[in-house]
Amino acid sequence: MPTCMTDPVLPLIVVDTASPITIGAQITEQIKLLIARGNLKPNQPLPPIIQLAKYLGVNHTTVAQVYSELIALGYFVGNRGKRTVVADSSFIRQMVARKSFYDLLSQAFHSASQYGLTASEFSAAAYAQAVMVERHQINVAFVNFYPDSIDISARLEAATGLAFVSIPWTHLHTKEPGALEQLLSADLIVTTIKNLWDVAQIADPNKEVIGIEVQPDMPLLSHISSLPRNAKVLFVCQEQSSSEAMKQIIDYNVHHVESKAVTLEFVQNNVAELPGFDLVVCSSQVENQLSRYIPPTGKLMTFSIGIDPVNLLVLQARLIAVEMEKVM
Repeated sequence: MPTCMTDPVLPLIVVDTASPITIGAQITEQIKLLIARGNLKPNQPLPPIIQLAKYLGVNHTTVAQVYSELIALGYFVGNRGKRTVVADSSFIRQMVARKSFYDLLSQAFHSASQYGLTASEFSAAAYAQAVMVERHQINVAFVNFYPDSIDISARLEAATGLAFVSIPWTHLHTKEPGALEQLLSADLIVTTIKNLWDVAQIADPNKEVIGIEVQPDMPLLSHISSLPRNAKVLFVCQEQSSSEAMKQIIDYNVHHVESKAVTLEFVQNNVAELPGFDLVVCSSQVENQLSRYIPPTGKLMTFSIGIDPVNLLVLQARLIAVEMEKVM
């Protein structure tokens, strides 16, 4: 029978001794899932190894191996004499940005369970499907001109069901070998419409480059559009470049509001200025910190990206065509 563990520090984990998957792998993958879904947050401390092992009813060596593996892979940070914590890095932020994928996976398992599939059977079926898809999987690259905090590739992946290789434009612009190799090996290249020419100058002339128009998601855009003329909107991220990028995307679509881009540090040092803004828009990475200064009155919204529906339809059609060409 599965053993459950509930701890004020670590959310629910289940160990199934009857599963063909090793106990260490079960714990490792569930921790990764908890991070991706936002249950475990950057810099959050983890239970001591012995305490977690006791809760789960497993050997402490198994938990120690899990922690060591997750530290080596960049999920955890271990400091001598201190508790292990969840890493605070662009890698973890990219995982959280893909939360919608894990929500879809949860829905898929729920549907499978209604047909009587067990967790092991669902896992085996998912693996078989992945192997079959991978055989004819096309390699799609997205050249991102925005900061990492605006993870457009994650939205593209959720919309198309394909994995995108995200290549920062700065890496291509400086001709980093790894980035150039990723671009040259892609079957299809995607970037923002206004940057098509820049990417085409570097890409193989025989490779197709498709442009998409980036826009705020509809709930955010609708809310800002409903604000009165000359309303004040504040954009907040960890880094100024990310805040400026959010402001740029909103300003391109909405022209009747006054906007300002700042860092979280600026807000923390100038809290008294917050009441002067009608709306604060932030990245998911700083939402918790900002909620300390902004009462729950609807004045705080998290920034998220949308793709122009027409562009998305064109992209989906081209992906299918390129995949068929590769199979043939």
